[in-house]
Amino acid sequence: MTDLREKHTVSVVAESAWDARLAETREELPFARRRWLRLGLADAPDFRFVPTVVRWGRAGEVLLPLCVKGRRAQIGCFGYGSVAVSADWRGELPGFGELAEAVCREQGLTHLSTLLPPEGACPGVERQLGHWPTLPGRSTYLLDLTQGADEVWKAARGSSRTAVRRARKQGLVASAAVPEQAAELVRLRHQTLERNGVRSAATAADLDFLADGDHAVTTVVADGEGIQAASVFAVGGAGAFHLLQLTSARGRTLNAGHLAFWSALTALTDRGVGTVDLGAAAGGGQERFKAGWGAYAAAARVVEWPDGEAR
Repeated sequence: MTDLREKHTVSVVAESAWDARLAETREELPFARRRWLRLGLADAPDFRFVPTVVRWGRAGEVLLPLCVKGRRAQIGCFGYGSVAVSADWRGELPGFGELAEAVCREQGLTHLSTLLPPEGACPGVERQLGHWPTLPGRSTYLLDLTQGADEVWKAARGSSRTAVRRARKQGLVASAAVPEQAAELVRLRHQTLERNGVRSAATAADLDFLADGDHAVTTVVADGEGIQAASVFAVGGAGAFHLLQLTSARGRTLNAGHLAFWSALTALTDRGVGTVDLGAAAGGGQERFKAGWGAYAAAARVVEWPDGEAR
C-alpha cells in the first residue's frame, strides 16, 4: 500500500495567495472564489474558510475551498463544491477517498463532503470528478438555453408568459444591476428570507460583487417606488446557476419576480450560456415556477468521506 505522505503535501495558504493561485487554474465552477464563499459564510458563522492546496505528486495542485466546522469540513459553502486544479495538471484527479484521507489526516478532520451537479449536467465537471463515488442528493432543476431565448419563451407555460406581460403592463422595468444597488439587494434578500422565517447576516459589502458583471448576471426590476425584485445567477465555465430570487411584498403582487427571472435568462443567452441550473425547490410553489419555464428535475450528487470511508 502506498504511503500517502510520500504522494502529497497539504498546505493552508493565505487568502491573497488563494486568489492568485485560483486565477491560474482550470476552473469549471465559480464557487471557489472568495466572493461566493464570503456570501455563504455570512449566513453560516459557525464555519470558517480554510484555503487548502494539495500538491499531488508530480500531477499538479488541487485547490480545495474548505469550509470547516469543528472536525467536519465541506468543499465550498454556496452553490456546488468547486474543485480547481493547476493549469499544468496531468492525468486524472485522485479518488475522493484518497484526497479526503490526505486532507483530513493533515488537518485533524473526521469528515469531508461536497455536492456535485447532476450527472451529465456539466461536462467539464464530469471529466474532472466523474470517477468520484456519489449518492443521490436533492433534486435540482435544469433548463436548456441552447436553442435561444425565443425557444425558451415558446416552451414556457402560458402562466409564466402571462406573468411577465402583466409585470410590464404595470410599468415595471427590468435592467442589469449596478454596484450602487447592493444595499437594495440586501433589503430584498432580508425581506425574502424573513417571509420564510430565516434571518440573513449578509451586508451590502457581501453582495456588491453581484452587480459587477464578472461573477454573476443580476437583473433588477423597478417601478416608481423602487426595486421590487432581482434574479441572481452565478456564471462559470460549466454554465449558469440560479442562486437568488428576491422579491419585495409589493413585487409579489406585480409579478416582478417573473420579469426579473425572464430578463436574466435573456441576458444569459446573449452571453452564450447553454445550460442553467435553477437549484432545488423548497415547496410546490417553487417547483411550479421552475417547471413553468421548462426546467426538469435531476438529482444533485452528494460525496462523503465519513470517518475514513469514502462512499
